[in-house]
Amino acid sequence: MVGRPVRFESRRYQPTDSYADIACDKIRRGSEVLGASESERRSRLALVRELFGAWGELPAGKPPERACWVAIDGMPFEVSLAWADGQSELRLSFESPSHPGTSLARQEDGRAFTRSLAGRPGVSIERYLAVEDLFIDRDPRGYFSLSHGVAWRRGGHPLYKLYLNPAVAGREYAVARTEEAMIRLGMERPWRALADHLGGVHGIAHEPAALALDLSDTQEARCKVYLAHTGVTADDIDAQSAVARDHIPGSFARALKLVTGHREPGWQKPPVTCWGFSSAQNAPSATLYVPLIPGHSDDATAHDRVAAFMREENVDPASYTAALHALTDGPLTESGTQNFLSYRGGSAPRFAVYLAPGTYRPA
Repeated sequence: MVGRPVRFESRRYQPTDSYADIACDKIRRGSEVLGASESERRSRLALVRELFGAWGELPAGKPPERACWVAIDGMPFEVSLAWADGQSELRLSFESPSHPGTSLARQEDGRAFTRSLAGRPGVSIERYLAVEDLFIDRDPRGYFSLSHGVAWRRGGHPLYKLYLNPAVAGREYAVARTEEAMIRLGMERPWRALADHLGGVHGIAHEPAALALDLSDTQEARCKVYLAHTGVTADDIDAQSAVARDHIPGSFARALKLVTGHREPGWQKPPVTCWGFSSAQNAPSATLYVPLIPGHSDDATAHDRVAAFMREENVDPASYTAALHALTDGPLTESGTQNFLSYRGGSAPRFAVYLAPGTYRPA
């Protein structure tokens, strides 16, 4: 849907509701499901309006000419919920819709917004500035230019994130730009471990789709590379992930089989592995992103697959089910809002689900 015209269609919201109105309602509902306090909810809603700024007050009923990338329905934001180690986390990803929505305008909006974050508690944009030139172009290509995220953690400042497009100047340059960024960021050693294991990062079998940075001033600040996998089997993806320091052999293949229903190539949307890098580690970590929509016909079907898999992993899916019912715009059998399920196996499995607002349809 990226770049295509869309139309507004919603059971819950009105065309006059702004982007911020809808995002705040989603964050309020997600916060309630995850048990946030009233003060936490108020703080989150105020932050959403502050971060969205002027474009957040635009009516959602008048979409930009080119749909946004960050949510699968083309809206300029997406909510995600994560469960790990007995804790839950609520996140929001977003990008400026910039009317009419040219790639260059969105790139420049993203650059300006990143700079506006400097000075917030716990925020540092120095790592971004060190690689910015690699991810901008006079004629940006690909699905997106820059997008951002915020994660609300218990007992700490919100964590801000930035997502960059390695293919901004063309897919043929994505690997080289990613590699140069990893070198500048001090991650050459774990990057080389991954690249050597894969026999080089090239081709559609493991193609860089995004690079993410925590905009944090702590030593724990992460750098992530997202690799999309086309034309390979679930077992291939699992074998490629063996270099990760936390990978459980067979876990990714099993997740793809149980959630998507098959192991062979032919997913309507490529599976993705997310690699977490630290200069203090010789090898990266790995998380699997299992595509849900459009592979499944609707949210109800995707939900049943995800819930069954969570139970297989000895994780109670009740919170996931409640969140989906609270956030979905209409009956699950008539909506298709679940983008990916992210998963990392082990004795304490980690899950996250990514939900589009569900208010735009192809025009």
